Amino acid sequence: MTTITMTLSSPDVILKDGKGSLTASVTNGSPGPERVVLGAFPGQVTNPPSKTYTTIPNPLRTIAAGATEQYVVNFDTAGAAAGTYPVKLIAYSADDAPEDYADQAHVVTLNVPAAEAPKPTPKFPWLWVIIGGVVLLAVIGAILFFIFKDANVPDVKTKPEAEAVKILTDAGFSVGSSQVESTEAEGTVVSQDPAGGEKAGRGSNVNIEVAIPARPTVPDVLGKRIEDAKAAFQAAKIQLDFTQGSQCFGSAFEPLFRPCIVVGVNPDVGTKVNVNALVLVRTEPRSIIVVDPLPNICMTNPQFCVQRLQP
Repeated sequence: MTTITMTLSSPDVILKDGKGSLTASVTNGSPGPERVVLGAFPGQVTNPPSKTYTTIPNPLRTIAAGATEQYVVNFDTAGAAAGTYPVKLIAYSADDAPEDYADQAHVVTLNVPAAEAPKPTPKFPWLWVIIGGVVLLAVIGAILFFIFKDANVPDVKTKPEAEAVKILTDAGFSVGSSQVESTEAEGTVVSQDPAGGEKAGRGSNVNIEVAIPARPTVPDVLGKRIEDAKAAFQAAKIQLDFTQGSQCFGSAFEPLFRPCIVVGVNPDVGTKVNVNALVLVRTEPRSIIVVDPLPNICMTNPQFCVQRLQP
C-alpha cells in the first residue's frame, strides 16, 4: 500500500447558513507518482447510508512523488434535519480500496441546530396592538434602511476561500464563487466583483473567483520520433513513460531509416492533466521509404535503396 498522508486546515468546520468549507493537504510519500482520490464517507454505519453533505471538486488527481495537492472540501447541510453528522475524509490510492486507508481517516462533525419553535402571540387590547404595529413598522423601516444602505465591499483577494466567504457574509453580503485556473496559491481568491473598496447595497451578491492549478494539455505527438515527443512533454511539464508492449524506447543509435515513432497516447491528445502527471505512450519502429533525391544515390549509397524493400 502506498504512503499517502493528509492534514486539514482546521479540525472543525463552522457552518454559515448550513454551508462551510475547509482545505485538505494531501501528500504522496511514495517513490513514484500516484493517482490519489480524496473521498467523503458517512462517519457512522446506518441503513440506508446517511448523506455526507460534502462535495470535493476534482477529487481524483495524479500527485508526483513527494508532492502535495490542496483539495477544497465544501459542506452544505441545507434541508438536513437537526442533529450532528460525522463525515470521514479519506485520501487513498485509486488502485486500492478506501477501506485500506480507514485508519488514516479524518472525521469532521457537521452540526445542524434545531429550528426554534414559534412563540405564542400574546393577546393585547386593540389599542396596544395598534401602537405596537406602528412602532414595529418604524423599527422595520429603520432596519431595512440600515440593511440596504450602501456599504464598502471588503477586499478579499489573496485570502483563502473560506475566510473570504466569512468576511463578506459578516459584512452583510451574499457570496457566489467559481473556480479559475491560476498560478496563484490554490484555494485563494484571485478576483472579486464588485472589487474591494467599492460601494454596494448590503445583501447584494459579491462574486469571487478561486484559484485552481493551471493544467497542461497532452501535446499531439502521434507520428513523431520519441525524442521529439520527449521534448514536447518536457515543455508541457508532463512526465512520459512507455506502455507495456512498446517495441522501442528511442535511442541516439536508432537506425536512420527505422526510427522509434509514437503510435498511441494515454490519456488522449488534447486531454487536460495535472502538472507532472504521468502520460503513457506506445511506440513502434517504423521504416522510412527513401525516394532517390539524386539520380545516382543507389549507386553511391546502395544501403539506402535496400531500405525501400523492407516492410
